Amino acid sequence: MLLARDVLDKQLIDKTGRRMGRVDGIVIALHQGRPPEVRAIELGSAVLGRRLHERVGRWLQHLAGRWGWNGVYRIPWRRITVMKHEIRAGMIAERTRALVVERWLRERIVGRIPGG
Repeated sequence: MLLARDVLDKQLIDKTGRRMGRVDGIVIALHQGRPPEVRAIELGSAVLGRRLHERVGRWLQHLAGRWGWNGVYRIPWRRITVMKHEIRAGMIAERTRALVVERWLRERIVGRIPGG
């Protein structure tokens, strides 16, 4: 498997079929004398920002901190199944903090628009 090609930027789907976003990062542990080990995938604007530029990542993480979270959500690799066009997560999105920004937007912005 080629991680960057097969995992990064692919759609993440939870157990119920709900979209959780796209995979923004991959966490890899390096060990002396052993092959690298994939530990987790990461979601969140701060992760995507780090891929663009270090300062962008820090700014987005600071902004996420104002919403009460660190801008990064990690899912352990053991909970992930890689499919051809999507990534499956062995969890329910609504029970995680992966959708914290979406919830905030729904409650604070969209919910206040008449008919929204």
